[in-house]
Amino acid sequence: MQTLVLKTFALPVISLAVVASMITFYVNRASSRAALARLGHAHLADIGMDYKQANKESRKPFWM
Repeated sequence: MQTLVLKTFALPVISLAVVASMITFYVNRASSRAALARLGHAHLADIGMDYKQANKESRKPFWM
């Protein structure tokens, strides 16, 4: 008969404030990229980007 042995592992302790800060950061990043995707050519030129650069940036996932 085989026995099942479960090993325990320690999870890092992260405070609620750190988690909230990370979520806020990722939400802001996603919102900024969505706004960038809505800009027209004239507005992109104002910030020194072209459509190709803006498209590449706005398609990145929020965690990158």
